[in-house]
Amino acid sequence: MYEEELKEIGLTDNETKVYLTLLKNKVLNPTKLAEKTGLHRSYIYDTLERLIERGIINTVTINGKKHYQSINPKVLREIFELKLRKLDSILPKLAKLHELNDEETEIELYRGKGVYRTLIKYLISDLRKNDTVYLLGVDENKLETVEPIYLKQYFTIIKEKGVREKIIIPLGGKRLNERNIEYREISSKYLGDTTIVIYQKKVFIFVWGDPYYLIIIKSHKIAQTYLRQFNLFWEIAR
Repeated sequence: MYEEELKEIGLTDNETKVYLTLLKNKVLNPTKLAEKTGLHRSYIYDTLERLIERGIINTVTINGKKHYQSINPKVLREIFELKLRKLDSILPKLAKLHELNDEETEIELYRGKGVYRTLIKYLISDLRKNDTVYLLGVDENKLETVEPIYLKQYFTIIKEKGVREKIIIPLGGKRLNERNIEYREISSKYLGDTTIVIYQKKVFIFVWGDPYYLIIIKSHKIAQTYLRQFNLFWEIAR
């Protein structure tokens, strides 16, 4: 039930199985864990060691034998928040290192079902308060079928940060009733089967099809070029 969420925070399949099994059963020895998870004992021991190193489980001795128990899930949250605080403390320095080659153009290509998730993750990581994201060729009906969980997370974050979206959709396209989203419409013949997202120094080109493709271009000059094109469409759209 919670496997995907735990994997998203970095737990492996085996670590997730062991942690959830311990949560349900309080205290278990390796033999019982192997029985309940279906994992071989050698995998159990490796997994237990990794979880102990991460502070997610601990040991308890019963009748002279080592058993294992999970930590309270609330403590699990604290562990990851501590890691985030440590990351936040070095982010400015990491950002400076990243900006050393800021004028270079970087292009990445992704292919497959999960590429829209990649787009959302990139946007979420870069979002600044009270900023604007520009989107060209959005079909809200299609988007609802792609990564709905991540889209919901994205919408929550942009509201919290006061981020606005300016979106150009095909004539008659669906609109979401959100205060921070402004729509305009244009003939679909100008849009094709792509959705273009422009934010800061990045351009995301999402190609609808089977499979999906995502092209990410990082370049201040190119982003500004796409933004000028977006503004031109925005002026003629209604």
